[in-house]
Amino acid sequence: MYNKQIGISILLFGTIILIGCSQDKLQSEWIKINSGIDQHLYGVNFVDGKHGWTAGSNGVVLTSKDGGSTWKGSDTQTILKDTIAHIDFTTPKNGWIISIGKIQYTGSGGNSWVVQHHERTVADKSPGILDIYFVTKTEGWAVGGFGTVLHTKDGGGKWKKIQTSSEKHLWGVFFVDPEHGWIVGEEGEILHTHDGGKYWESQESEVEQPLFAVHFADHMNGWIVGTNGLILNTDDGGKTWERQTDILKQTLRDIAFSDEKEGWAVGEEGLILHTTDGGATWKHYASPTSNNLQDIHLYKKIGWIVGAKGTILKLN
Repeated sequence: MYNKQIGISILLFGTIILIGCSQDKLQSEWIKINSGIDQHLYGVNFVDGKHGWTAGSNGVVLTSKDGGSTWKGSDTQTILKDTIAHIDFTTPKNGWIISIGKIQYTGSGGNSWVVQHHERTVADKSPGILDIYFVTKTEGWAVGGFGTVLHTKDGGGKWKKIQTSSEKHLWGVFFVDPEHGWIVGEEGEILHTHDGGKYWESQESEVEQPLFAVHFADHMNGWIVGTNGLILNTDDGGKTWERQTDILKQTLRDIAFSDEKEGWAVGEEGLILHTTDGGATWKHYASPTSNNLQDIHLYKKIGWIVGAKGTILKLN
């Protein structure tokens, strides 16, 4: 039986080996914010420069109304028992969280939650839902274990299961618009749609290791991160993918770009990588923590990272 918490725990172990990575010196810096908790945080999301949320183990959900400078907890732990793998909001009121087989929705900014969809265990296989992404205020996608792909056009009123060729655990999903999207997963799995998910085709990654997150700056330029410091890049919409790093050994958990040139990748032991040339070169950025980092979110020139032991970083 697939266990999301075990899957996440695997990501929290590893050894840092950084060879030849210089320190990135910028006027801006990542600063550590006091979250007030010690639970692991796995997802962070902001709808603008002020309103944001983060969520993680034991059903913890924190919210910020000042751009992430301060965070306030909610009473959701009495309702949400499972580890929350990811969180996505489309307005200051409307948001979704995912956990083991569940998608839950709030229309109150996180004050209360209701289950919109529950994937049942079939033949001892629990299809844990691992990522969720809303491309518009009402159209969203969720992916998970054993090739699970879910789609909604009405804000989660109905989640429809989409058939693809994959039966692998799918870890990340990203759309640049309602028509063009990518899904990544274990054993180098990459799926792509150019017709809004009616048809998904495989793209060749040339790797066999787990891929955890995917991000596209536009229809052509995209990046994927995975285990053993893997960063893949495409400039032709995924027709071809090439490695951008070879010297890192630690797992990278998430990646985000503000445009086709500037981006960030985060991973084990507080690792933060930065590029200003589309990934032609990645520099090791000074990190204020050694805790494992799990998720990064950018809004214009502001950024937030979350990770183990209540870690929250903000880019100033």
